[in-house]
Amino acid sequence: MAMPKEVELDIVRFLYADARELDWDHLTDPEKSTSYDQWAQDPRFTDRLSLWIKTPQERRVWIKDGPMKEYARARNGVGKYAAILDSPTAEVRDHVRMALGAGWEVDPNTLQIKPLRVIARRVDETIRFAWAPAKDFKHLVWAALKAQAYGDVDPWVLCVVSSFTKPVKREDRLFHEKIGERCGLRVAHITSHE
Repeated sequence: MAMPKEVELDIVRFLYADARELDWDHLTDPEKSTSYDQWAQDPRFTDRLSLWIKTPQERRVWIKDGPMKEYARARNGVGKYAAILDSPTAEVRDHVRMALGAGWEVDPNTLQIKPLRVIARRVDETIRFAWAPAKDFKHLVWAALKAQAYGDVDPWVLCVVSSFTKPVKREDRLFHEKIGERCGLRVAHITSHE
């Protein structure tokens, strides 16, 4: 018997509220792993979840590979759980404005994932704007290089998003900028208002 959709969505709402409190996008992998373990045994919702997913290990896998894999996408209004969040907290337009300044228009129809990216325009300029936390910078670089290798002529802006409580270290910022310069990619660093 499959888990009813309303139960799944209730559980995902719980996880996403918890993840927001934890500043999920800026946790280290070991910190995330600890959260998966705790959630897999949290009686606030596992009593219901255990009717369909029996063991803590199975629940951990479901949480990690299901709802939490979709978390960043949902925060940006994309994917199967996007509707759970009343309004995406990581506003793409805010990221673009903070990274590039005023006057840029985001084309929401161009939003893509892996990594999150969108086309932005200002007057007669068009750019591809991609964003992620610092730990995923390599994925931004790879997406831009791959697209350019296949003929994409638009310039790319790679935006590293950090939080006030976990800013990107100065040496990492300099490294990102050197990689961007070497690859012909513009790099921006912003602090989200989360």
